[in-house]
Amino acid sequence: MLKLTHCLIPSLRVPYQGACYNSPVSMATLQLLASRPLSGKTTVAVALGRGFAAAGVRVRLVRTGKGVAAIEDAATFAEYPDASGRSTGQPVPADKLPAAARGEVVIVEQDAGAEPLAGAPAIVVVRGAPTEADGALAASLGDRLLGTIATVVAPGAVDAVARALTDGGLRPLALIPEDRVLAAPGVAEIRDALGARVLFEGDNEREVVEDVLIAPVYADPARPHFRRFESKAVLAPFNKTDLHLAAIETQAACLVITGGRDPSPYVLDRAQHGTTTVLLAEQETPETLASLSEVWLTSRFRGERKAAAAYAALQGRLDFAALAKKIQG
Repeated sequence: MLKLTHCLIPSLRVPYQGACYNSPVSMATLQLLASRPLSGKTTVAVALGRGFAAAGVRVRLVRTGKGVAAIEDAATFAEYPDASGRSTGQPVPADKLPAAARGEVVIVEQDAGAEPLAGAPAIVVVRGAPTEADGALAASLGDRLLGTIATVVAPGAVDAVARALTDGGLRPLALIPEDRVLAAPGVAEIRDALGARVLFEGDNEREVVEDVLIAPVYADPARPHFRRFESKAVLAPFNKTDLHLAAIETQAACLVITGGRDPSPYVLDRAQHGTTTVLLAEQETPETLASLSEVWLTSRFRGERKAAAAYAALQGRLDFAALAKKIQG
């Protein structure tokens, strides 16, 4: 197996930011680029930020761009205490990026397909195997390319993806394998995927849901079964009050009541004493489950559980201190 260790580019050079660039940025600015959406740039940004902070480097996370994705990512960056300069929670125009303070690295996540910042070293984020667009983006950067980080790599494809990156001149820095936490949706994403009505808001819309459980016929076996799963959504028909209560009692992230009819008022009364979000889906349980099939492929990065998983995925694969020194020149 090909072992990827630290920075694989001993001859890496970061170009001087001089008059040849239209909009030079701080030497200690790292841009994260991708050729397509949902490549994992936010995952990599948070993982690098946490890694730099653990190595004693001050770091700031910044999101440029427009649209819903940029707004959500900027809000995500504002949640993490690793950053030395807390984000305002709003995207920053590319021509108004903050200058890095002494000893600080500014990590800038750009929109997929955005024009790279002139003069700033870059990491290209690739989802799985590289595409022609990924190769073209990397080639366009020239000496500004520090390397690539591949995300969502299937366990059996690690060697093949590493070879493809190397053969394509994409300078692989690390591969992040498929991870159930990183792929998991939040409560709000489950709500939106189902078009569900909120019966009780548990104030946990960003909580990660790793498992979806279909409630059994009876409540007695349900409780020990539910307790086996830490972060879960439970699907149960509207007329199964005992199963609803079991889901709330075992602290499900969300309870999805199926069949389109309101549950017993007792269920909502009990929910007020816990943190479980209660949703009402119009479809029956099998159709509701089918409606969730795509949400694991499109979930966005949010929450502390994903931050910890992202850092763990890069820890041991990257020398954060050495990478920070390259960025800082």
